[in-house]
Amino acid sequence: MPHLFVALLVGLGLASHPAAAASTYPNRPVTIIVAFEPGGSSDISARLVAQELTTILGQQVIIENRPGAGGRPGTRRLAEAAPDGYTLLWGSGSTLTVSPVLYADQKYVGNLTPISLGVTQPFIFVASTTLGAKSVGDFVALAKQQPRKLNFASAGVGSSNHLLGEIFMASTDTQLTHVPYRGGASARDAVTKNEAQLMDEVLSPLVGAIQAHQLQPLFVTGATRHPLFPDVPTASEVGLPDLAIVGFFALLGPARLPPDVVEVLNAAMKKALDSKELRASLDLRGFDAAYSAPEDLARLIEKGRKQYGDIVARRNIKID
Repeated sequence: MPHLFVALLVGLGLASHPAAAASTYPNRPVTIIVAFEPGGSSDISARLVAQELTTILGQQVIIENRPGAGGRPGTRRLAEAAPDGYTLLWGSGSTLTVSPVLYADQKYVGNLTPISLGVTQPFIFVASTTLGAKSVGDFVALAKQQPRKLNFASAGVGSSNHLLGEIFMASTDTQLTHVPYRGGASARDAVTKNEAQLMDEVLSPLVGAIQAHQLQPLFVTGATRHPLFPDVPTASEVGLPDLAIVGFFALLGPARLPPDVVEVLNAAMKKALDSKELRASLDLRGFDAAYSAPEDLARLIEKGRKQYGDIVARRNIKID
């Protein structure tokens, strides 16, 4: 049985922890770790949800940014936290599904306790407007003319946008130079300044720059075109089916989180994500609210790991 499902069974029914009963939890502020810098998609969505959770739980829900290394240090911070429900993680698809595929020391991620899915969002590939590429075909042609001369920016080594960039190169037979940053916001700024010429990121932190014509959209990774940018084609439409991948953020706790605490937090997430005000705020930024039961989140994470693992093996992708 995969480790994640073992952790889920322990968290939901086979463990007890008298220090945190549902009748008293929470009785002090709750910290949610965001493993990326402020201003990125993880941070934006976490703060919107945390504001609603503060009202529902009756305790302050605080966001703690722990950026760097594709989200791995922040995720490890949760793994080392006490299983009392006062330290949680707003986990990204990259830290939950990509890192365990690429890094042997990230297998502990499978022991975290799933609480609820939070939001989903497609990725979008964008180019520097200075480059003059108006389509994927334009970009690929320019990249092939100058191997390794164009840079692609990511939120860190081993992040999902790093791996998607590697898949892009393998799928288009291009050679770009990977430049990792501390988070998506820094990567975005690098592309707007033409320090890097390509990046991919979930949609929300790039909406403003795209609408201001500071970034050139090339394609989105969702199954359908996004309503915010109906003229931007999908990965499948441009002949890149391996990039038809949707990003997500979810709430998790450390291993052995008591089932009564999981129940309280899952119910709070359901109520928060049912809020018309929160859904409107998320929609405005290109997110889709996406509540789930803990076991459904566990299955989603396992499916994502298999999907990335299959692509990495098939494409023989290696991270230096």
